[in-house]
Amino acid sequence: MIFAFQIKAGVIKWSIQEDEMKKLYRCKVCGYIAESEDPPEVCPACGFKGKIFEEYESPISSKRRMIMKLHIHPVMTHFPLAFVLSLFLINLFDLINIIRLPSTLTAMAEAIVWLLPFAAVLAVLSGMYDGRLRLKRINTPLLKKKIILSSLFILLSISLIVLQSSLNLDQGSYGLMILVYSAALSGIGMWLGLIGGRLIEAKVRG
Repeated sequence: MIFAFQIKAGVIKWSIQEDEMKKLYRCKVCGYIAESEDPPEVCPACGFKGKIFEEYESPISSKRRMIMKLHIHPVMTHFPLAFVLSLFLINLFDLINIIRLPSTLTAMAEAIVWLLPFAAVLAVLSGMYDGRLRLKRINTPLLKKKIILSSLFILLSISLIVLQSSLNLDQGSYGLMILVYSAALSGIGMWLGLIGGRLIEAKVRG
């Protein structure tokens, strides 16, 4: 993958170009796709040696393949899930009082509640872009299910902000509320991950 930069009228434009010298090879043992001038002697994925690679022609265009290599959506989904897990652990430790948490950590948990919906929205937008890139539309049965679950995730995270701002709860009740919400959000996140895993190899030709 080559990033090409071009300056026109003082404006810098960049594009992704494929190295035409390289070919695609698929491992006959595990299915790993290698991009190189010659077939690898050892598969980087499964470690098998020998003539296990065969030439492979991707069913999708080089431009789509280059963009998909950036893995924008998988990267973006890590942020809301990491936020939810952090909320759960911080408030769990605070409730059971195993570790004396510093005040900065509890303040960070409150800030995470505010950041969570924004991270979720960015993840959803990147998912819709990824879905259109892979399948050329976003109204397929599984993508519809992902959109519904993602919308529920966003609504729950927004309602958590409202409750945090409007309810005057003691520390124990507040921590319990965060645990319930973060557990529910984690469940939705895992459900979305299971659906996403089924779509990894789904690509419309062209």
